[in-house]
Amino acid sequence: MTTASPSTAVAISPWHAIVVALKAEGVTHVFGLPGNPKHLLNDLADHSDIRFVLMRDEKSAVACAYAWGRLTGQPGVVFSNPGPGITNLVTGLLEATCGSVPVVAIANGVVQQQEGMGAFQELDSRALMKPVTKWMERVADIRRLPWVVRRAFATARSGRPGAVYVELPSDLADQHAVFPPYVSSQTWGPTRPAADAVARAAALLRGARQPVIVCGGGAVVAGAADEVARLADRLGATVLTTPSGRGIYPEEGPNALGQVGLYFTEAGKAWYDGADVMLVLGSRLEAFSTNSWALYPGKARMIQVDIDPLAIGMNWVPEVGVVGDVALAVRDIEAELDRLGQQRDDGRAVRLAQTSRAFIERCQADAREPLHPVRTRQMLEAVNRIFGHDTILMKENGGADLWCYYWPYYRVLDVGDCVPMAEQTAMGMGAIGAIGAKMARPDKQVVCFVGDGAMQMSIVEMATAAQWKCGVTWVVLNNAAFGWVQYNQVLTRRPLVNTGFEVVSDFAAIARAQGCHGITVTEPSQVDDAVQQARSLNRQGVPVLIDVHIARHEYSDHFVAVHHERIDH
Repeated sequence: MTTASPSTAVAISPWHAIVVALKAEGVTHVFGLPGNPKHLLNDLADHSDIRFVLMRDEKSAVACAYAWGRLTGQPGVVFSNPGPGITNLVTGLLEATCGSVPVVAIANGVVQQQEGMGAFQELDSRALMKPVTKWMERVADIRRLPWVVRRAFATARSGRPGAVYVELPSDLADQHAVFPPYVSSQTWGPTRPAADAVARAAALLRGARQPVIVCGGGAVVAGAADEVARLADRLGATVLTTPSGRGIYPEEGPNALGQVGLYFTEAGKAWYDGADVMLVLGSRLEAFSTNSWALYPGKARMIQVDIDPLAIGMNWVPEVGVVGDVALAVRDIEAELDRLGQQRDDGRAVRLAQTSRAFIERCQADAREPLHPVRTRQMLEAVNRIFGHDTILMKENGGADLWCYYWPYYRVLDVGDCVPMAEQTAMGMGAIGAIGAKMARPDKQVVCFVGDGAMQMSIVEMATAAQWKCGVTWVVLNNAAFGWVQYNQVLTRRPLVNTGFEVVSDFAAIARAQGCHGITVTEPSQVDDAVQQARSLNRQGVPVLIDVHIARHEYSDHFVAVHHERIDH
């Protein structure tokens, strides 16, 4: 339902009008950096209770907005200023658009009257933002602002969500106008798939001997967790996910066998390779989710469901393509299976549950072996066990922290409790985004496993976490290198040059200097105590960094196999 702000005959500034719109859209937090306070900041303080979260860098602001959008389904809002303030938004907005995460960026732009004349911090923001957003607008007439903001919010969260960008030139800030009551944006009901496509999909699934369900981020966006769980149980199908799809199904559930592509573990890949029908829900099947399209289950017939018609057959071409909302599509497939009289395969369901549980127990036993140097898998198991349920996993990007992608070493225990990066894999976004995640879901615990390389890109924001009393835990997997890059040198027997850090940061000391709690772990016997301290302090609103000195180049078996295969060929 749309709502209107109270009508007024008083002329107000454009930034005041934007604040009116943000309130009507339900915005509670804006992440950003200030410029002249007359651009947004004064009006936020004077006319709303919206919190302005002061970051240390614009890139950080987008990271927090990204986490907010992923966890709430509502656009995370970021504010920035001309020139470098705008260019610093680009990476995060690109990640949001790739990852189907709703983000609204609002910027104070260069003065309109001097455009093209060499104005201070002049930038062609239209050309810059067009390839990284769903939609962008540079406002020329302040009277259009209500339409522009409404359009921005609707676009960010409609269909396949993504980032949008709105810019208000600096010299328009002193203008005033009488604005009509603001009518908030709305998204229309989800699209129901065509009945004939649903019927073909159900017929394939009904006859499947070993079905697998692969869920991408589109399944999460659609809120299809209940539907996926019901269908998987009914079919006796394993639930595998892309990184973006993680959190659609509890990973201790009987049908969970982890992730796909680069992130396979032994049990998941074996079941996947034996599939005869593969149901893909809300994924474009991009490179990392398929190991560059090299890991198709050879005998499987594929059904692909996506709200975006252009995603169907973008890479692997399905036998059945179903265009529509994932949740509605799965419900319709269930109804068609009812009509066909399909029954639950209890034997297959039991075999799958036994496979899942046996592999979890095997990996847990392995991870608990206290070997020296500390292994990443020991840290993962300890955090998973001690933090337990209601813990959001913030994903980072790097060789060591990739361990947390490999089920079941870390298991996302509850639906929705995972914030992954998209295929851009921008380093540092997860570590910083943990702050936005805690603000979006203060009822949840938040943990981020991050390599020492990525942490050095983001450590400035620890002070922000302390200022806002965001009780999050960063587990820094410290191997004194950009480990993944260096591993390629190891495999090709090249000298380890320009990939390692000769001066190693004392992360625990830096954490303490920024108002957080820092712990250094060098021995396996220290792991549990460090994690228990972190959880206890987090509950008091204290951010914690655990600096773990880990074994170098110790990776998952499948990660190693994939890299050896690439080198050998």
